[in-house]
Amino acid sequence: MTMLFVLSCSLLMTIRHFKPASSFQFPRLTTFSSKLSRTFSISSTKSDDSEKSSTGHQSPGSAPAVSPEDELIIAKFRENQSKAAKLPMAVEVRSLIDQSICYGTLATNSVQFEGYPTGSIVGFELNDEGNPFFVFSTMSAHTRDVQKDVKASLTILAKDFKGAAEGRVVLIGDVQKVDPANTEVIANLRAKYLARHKDAYWIDFGDFSYYLMHKIVGIRFVGGFAMAGSISPEEYYAAKPDPIAPFAGPVMKHMNDDHSDSTIAMVKHYAGVACSEAQIVSLDSMGMTVKAKLEVAGGGFAKVRLPFPRAVTERKQVKEVLVEMTRAAAGSE
Repeated sequence: MTMLFVLSCSLLMTIRHFKPASSFQFPRLTTFSSKLSRTFSISSTKSDDSEKSSTGHQSPGSAPAVSPEDELIIAKFRENQSKAAKLPMAVEVRSLIDQSICYGTLATNSVQFEGYPTGSIVGFELNDEGNPFFVFSTMSAHTRDVQKDVKASLTILAKDFKGAAEGRVVLIGDVQKVDPANTEVIANLRAKYLARHKDAYWIDFGDFSYYLMHKIVGIRFVGGFAMAGSISPEEYYAAKPDPIAPFAGPVMKHMNDDHSDSTIAMVKHYAGVACSEAQIVSLDSMGMTVKAKLEVAGGGFAKVRLPFPRAVTERKQVKEVLVEMTRAAAGSE
């Protein structure tokens, strides 16, 4: 009871106000261990949106031999994960961009090196519709590039990006200069850019101008190993960032630092697989994803999706469902 009381109180201190999420879809398991990747491979389960596509990645070698008991556990685990609620890809994309540092790699068709693309690290922000905009100097090579050829792409990494297991988004579209005579639009963009990039005093220098990816023709998303797909511009514009995203990090840190034993118990209770280590690596309005060291089929790390019993729609509900799930997992042991 003491542990549950501490969990309840400390989570309450980390959670702020948020709005409800709208919908969800079914995910696939993403594995870290090549041994488990072969053993726990789950075929693609398409949602009604048909958003995600399998990458077709296959681990080298044959699957490890497993006992009949482990085969039964694995089969149940696959079924469990195939039905686990997850955010729609469009919401994942908008959330990743919203929580990024708003710097990305702008790829343009080079004027200097004709026939070759070049990349530049640029700051950006989104306008009210969700289109990225920039403030470019006339001295920059990418400025000359988009003046000649508007076709470009912007690659954005997740805030916690450390390698191929983390998410990234590519926006493909046309980048053009914003008419400086449209002072109302410029004023709106300036305010948004400075709110995101507070030290960007240079945007008022005379040789800087605003550029906008006014037309998005495609969006690619990679959420980690073997999790990739694309969404349409219409899906992108219709989606909003997940309301939990702004404070998911502190909640996960608290759980990982102080209550990893509770997460281990939840993996066993809700996913049906015992594990010896568990760290929450993502948390959203529909549930959480845990990187767990599973104790089956020889062991290894895998990402395990643990849906919440209900979508969180009000303040305090993240705390409430985590305490509820902790209590249920503890009671089943």
